[in-house]
Amino acid sequence: MSEMGLPEHFRIPVMRPRLPRHTSLTKYLQVIDQSRTYTNFGPLHRRLEERLAEYLGVRVDQVLLCANGTLALQGAVVTASSESAWIMPSWTFVASAEAVSAAAREIYFADVEDDSWTVRLESRTANQPHLVVAPFGDLPRLAHYRKIVVDSPLIVDAASCFDACRDLSSTHLDNAMVMVSLHATKLVTTGEGGLLVGDSGWINDVKRWSNFGFRGRRIADVRGTNAKLSEYAAAVGLASLDEWGSTRNELAVLMDYYQRKLIECGLTLQPAFGAGHLTSAVVVRFADKDQRNRGRSALHAAGVETRAWWSDGVHQMATFADCRQREPLDVTNHLAQTTLGLPFFVDMSTAQIDEVVRVLAGVVAL
Repeated sequence: MSEMGLPEHFRIPVMRPRLPRHTSLTKYLQVIDQSRTYTNFGPLHRRLEERLAEYLGVRVDQVLLCANGTLALQGAVVTASSESAWIMPSWTFVASAEAVSAAAREIYFADVEDDSWTVRLESRTANQPHLVVAPFGDLPRLAHYRKIVVDSPLIVDAASCFDACRDLSSTHLDNAMVMVSLHATKLVTTGEGGLLVGDSGWINDVKRWSNFGFRGRRIADVRGTNAKLSEYAAAVGLASLDEWGSTRNELAVLMDYYQRKLIECGLTLQPAFGAGHLTSAVVVRFADKDQRNRGRSALHAAGVETRAWWSDGVHQMATFADCRQREPLDVTNHLAQTTLGLPFFVDMSTAQIDEVVRVLAGVVAL
């Protein structure tokens, strides 16, 4: 037991990523052996971008793979057409803010809507660039955002939204960018990686930035970095995409079961569940802070791990204390105090779900 009296090794972990087995990678590793190309937009990199473009319903020149999602966001911000302060939510994973900060841009923290958990848009900020966040697998509402952010750059951090982004064919991506994480904890994965989909001209600028600022010759025309995805990571991504159909079916059954049980228990889930999108995280909302704390303690005592995925909001983190531009963050603070991430992974059993719900039902009934 730890000093706090909690199990040091939880019987039910909050996550248990499952990447493709080595046997699923063999045919792609053979391509690498034959091409002897290991990075720099190699054949597997191109193949994965083509397949992802088909999945997303966009042209291949509208997608770009990066070494990770944070670098993808940073590249989108640093190559955007505006250098103004970025409007963004504090209710997000810290990587969103780290990307803006690394791009040497100012941050203005805005509050989120209580029902959608997405940043509240204001007409007074319409002429500023926005980085909005689609929370925990929800649909990136580009059309909704564009009603207010008409002419300024718009980035959607849709890190967990691979399923929700399965058809962007009718989405207007002019001066817009969507980032989907391909981290090991996400639905489709390269182990570590990020996917950008958006305006083709903007995508091309990020691609140049991700390759040291090179454009057709080994001379840096603009400032850049090395953010390219390796061929080995692309091999994992292709194998993961091969398995996505069966993985999605497994997750759909589990999520439906989990959702029914939690609703019967009297708890509210993240917006993505109501929209029918699959996600790699399950987040529930309690009646108040005290109930959340009791639920977390009861779960830990029963050997069930939990996670406050977005902590208390980015604005509460010491490294962003100097971001003085912010509006009152009442909803953000309330969500931080009343939400909790529960265990969820592709091979989670219904018995494990029942155990989680059993503990929570006892807390909610008090």
